Amino acid sequence: MSLKIHNNNLSFSEMESAIDTVLESLIKTEGVKGVLVADAHGLCIGARGIANPNCAGFVTAIATHAKALSDDPNSQAPTTKIEADNS
Repeated sequence: MSLKIHNNNLSFSEMESAIDTVLESLIKTEGVKGVLVADAHGLCIGARGIANPNCAGFVTAIATHAKALSDDPNSQAPTTKIEADNS
């Protein structure tokens, strides 16, 4: 999922509130254990649950490579589900 806030008239606190609202909504989704939002350079914007903010760069790289699998240059990065042996 791609989150874009393009309203330059929003204050920092309004943008932060919008991101927090999305994070809280996503983490409440059944089966979701962690949510991480990062910018295109891998800077962590926010995280909830078991998502590790220190992994934002890696997650951004995975999403970038996953998007490259699409033939449509206008497609958004796909939703990525990461599974491990213990979760």
